[in-house]
Amino acid sequence: MENEIREEQKRLRDEIKADEKEADDRLDQILFKRKIDFCPRCGSKITSRADWAGRCMHEGCVEMLCSSCWSSEDKRYCKKHEKDVVTREEATADDAKNLTLNYMDFVQERLKKFHLDWNHEGYIKKAKAFRKNKRYGEFEMLVCERKFFSKKPKVRILVRPLAEAYQNEINMVIENSEDSEIYTVFVFLGGEPRLGMKAVRLANDFSNKKASLFVMDMESGRLNFNASEKLSERYSFWLDPSKVPVTFAGMLASVAESVSGRKIVHALDFGKMLGKPEDEAANMLRKSGLLEEAKGTNSFIMKE
Repeated sequence: MENEIREEQKRLRDEIKADEKEADDRLDQILFKRKIDFCPRCGSKITSRADWAGRCMHEGCVEMLCSSCWSSEDKRYCKKHEKDVVTREEATADDAKNLTLNYMDFVQERLKKFHLDWNHEGYIKKAKAFRKNKRYGEFEMLVCERKFFSKKPKVRILVRPLAEAYQNEINMVIENSEDSEIYTVFVFLGGEPRLGMKAVRLANDFSNKKASLFVMDMESGRLNFNASEKLSERYSFWLDPSKVPVTFAGMLASVAESVSGRKIVHALDFGKMLGKPEDEAANMLRKSGLLEEAKGTNSFIMKE
C-alpha cells in the first residue's frame, strides 16, 4: 500500500514538472513568434523568458528589453526611443543654461545701473561694479572701492548653475575669505530635483558673517535664502528681479525719523535692519561720512 502511494506521488510530481516545462516552452514559442529574438537595445539574444524583464518605457511601445538593460533606469528604452529621451534631456539642459545666462546678464546690469555701495562693514565710498569673469559656471562680479590708482574689492557675487560640487565651492570660498574684507554672495540656479531641495534647505539654514547664500528656483522665480539673516534679506533686494534694490542712503532714509525738519537716524534702528549690535551700527554710520553725529548719543543727522 505504501509503495503504491509513493509511486502515485512520484507520478504527480513528474506530471507537474512536465506541465511546467511545457508551459515554459509554449511561452518561449510565443516570444519567438513575435520575433523577440534579440534585445532591441543592446542586441543580446533572448533565448527564454528569463532573459527579458520589461517593455520599453516609451508610451505605446511594445518592444521587450533584456534583464541587463532593464536593471538600469536610464536604459529602459529601446534604441528607437532612447534618442527621444536624450533629446528631451538635452533640451532641458539647454533651457537651464539659457536661464542662468539671462540671470547673469540681469545681475550685471542691476549692479551697474543702481550702484551697490555697502557690505557687512558699512558704506563703500566711490563704489563701482566690475565684471571679473563672464564665463558660464565661473561668473563673478566685484563691487570695489575706488581709490586714486587702485580698486579695493568689497563685495563679490558668484552666479553658478546648481551642480554636485556646489557645497565644496561654498566651503572653499568661505575658508579663503575668513580674514578678508570682502563679502561674498552666492547665487545658485536650477538643478536636479533632489539636489535642488537639498540646496534650498542649505540656503534656508545658511548663516555666515561674511557670506550670503541664495538658491533661485528657475521655474517659479523664487529666491530662497535664510530670511532671519538680515544682511541676506537686504541683499535679496539686489538679486530678486521682483524687488527694487536699495543703496546705503536708501537704507538710511528707510529708518530715519523727522525731528524739527531734520532727518535723524538712530543706530539702534539701523542695527536692527542689518542684524548688527547698536555700537557696531553706530560705528558704521560714523565711518560713512554721510551723517553728522549728535554728541553724547548714538543718533546721527543726515546731511542735506
